[in-house]
Amino acid sequence: LDASVCEDILVHLLSVDPSPASHRLAEICHKRTAGNAFHLLSYLAMLQEEELLEFNLGMFKWTWDCDRIEEETAASSNVVELLLAKIAKQSQEMKYLLQLVSCLGTSFDKNVVLCAFPKMRGDNNISYDPSELEDEVDELLSLAIRESFLEAQSDSRYCWVHDSVQEASLKQISDSEINTYKFKLGKVLFQSLTEADVENNLFDVVNLLTCTEECPEEDRATLLQLCLKAAKKSTELTAFDSCVIYAERGI
Repeated sequence: LDASVCEDILVHLLSVDPSPASHRLAEICHKRTAGNAFHLLSYLAMLQEEELLEFNLGMFKWTWDCDRIEEETAASSNVVELLLAKIAKQSQEMKYLLQLVSCLGTSFDKNVVLCAFPKMRGDNNISYDPSELEDEVDELLSLAIRESFLEAQSDSRYCWVHDSVQEASLKQISDSEINTYKFKLGKVLFQSLTEADVENNLFDVVNLLTCTEECPEEDRATLLQLCLKAAKKSTELTAFDSCVIYAERGI
């Protein structure tokens, strides 16, 4: 979207007439979001949350201060940084959840989260009542939907509302720790999921386990078998390039 289209969207959303103020706000929004429609809506939502864009009941209209908006969002040059700031305000449990599912691709199954969530947040020695754990995860997933991080595809499957949200969630993990985290997650899933669920999530599990070349010796035989399975499954799906990749990873 160019700046003029951004302004058209703004004046309709805010029910205001075009003016120098709306024009300048549109320019700021366009600069911060590069004209991406999803990013524009996310940016406006952030402005409202930060009370930089407010509905004045006395005047019965939306009001904003462009100088303040430019000053207070200057450190966030793109929407991923703004989303990171939004994530930083969430509960620790929500951060753990977003961090975990950011490693599972564009969509994921709730059952995978239920298996990995306790161990990935460090509750290795705590036993959970399955129904209580599911209630907690359901509540977090519902909140993630309300916060526009995720959306439901079915009763048990979820996806990111936009790849930039996944990118921001993944950035919670430092570059020096990301491969270790992914390998741990892959190992947790392999050990915790049923054989059928491992098969259903085979590519995710293998991708996580092969993200680092420093695979412990005791895990190499298992990893080799999984890479072989992934290569065969890729062939069945006529994804021959992927087949070669998984075969090479198993060598």
